[in-house]
Amino acid sequence: MTDAQLIRRAAGGDPGAFGLLYERHRKAVYSYSWLLTQSVPDAEDITQESFLALIRRPGSFDPARAQLRTWLIAVVRRQYLGRSRRSARESNSDDREELHVAAGLEEEMIRMERADAVRQAMNALPQAQREALYLFGFEGLGLSDVAGILGIEVNAVKARLYRGREQLKLLLAPLQTAAKETP
Repeated sequence: MTDAQLIRRAAGGDPGAFGLLYERHRKAVYSYSWLLTQSVPDAEDITQESFLALIRRPGSFDPARAQLRTWLIAVVRRQYLGRSRRSARESNSDDREELHVAAGLEEEMIRMERADAVRQAMNALPQAQREALYLFGFEGLGLSDVAGILGIEVNAVKARLYRGREQLKLLLAPLQTAAKETP
């Protein structure tokens, strides 16, 4: 069954159709949410809000314009940007403290040294490069899909990818050196 058919059924109240849509796209939606928020609770909230947006307004998704995964990732980005704007207005020291605690919990979950180095290198990139690399490299979206999600031209995506990859090479060079030196 296609995503469009499942959306119609889910919007009509079929919980099984919604569950299937959720299972098909949950991982990509959650992963991108986490990349942006670096917070498990926030990523979970944005994931849920993104799927609810689809069910509340199924007509806003046009299968002729984009794949559902691409559309959902664009919704994630809008949700994140909206939250960021609200958060910036309400920001105080308690918020920064909570983010610090969440980052500490994240560090405990990462067990492999190389995975940690890659994560740190990705996080060191400017957000524009990090998003482009994630969507293109990890989600496997095409250049035009990435451009559509980010609201930029395809050539700008290419430039962000190039700059991001070059920066990652520099940031991960010590890891490559250490791997060569290890017997």
